[in-house]
Amino acid sequence: TGGGLVFSGALDRYFRALDDETGAVLWQVRTSNVVNAFPITYAVNGKQYVAVAVGNGSSQVRALSALTPEIRNPDGGSALWVFALPDK
Repeated sequence: TGGGLVFSGALDRYFRALDDETGAVLWQVRTSNVVNAFPITYAVNGKQYVAVAVGNGSSQVRALSALTPEIRNPDGGSALWVFALPDK
């Protein structure tokens, strides 16, 4: 991001912003489904955004659900989550 942030998503459906030096969680949100794509950042008119796709359609999520049936992921579709980053 050029601003000291690293973004991460996990099977627990949390999408997080981390400090790139300390690894501390600065912000998190639980999405509607499993984060299954790399986040991307982009800017429009000087405002920076981060976007990430979620959904249980990836082969990784399907394989892991077969191996760990106790971890229940939501059925249903995919979505694109987009967040505006705070101004400096």
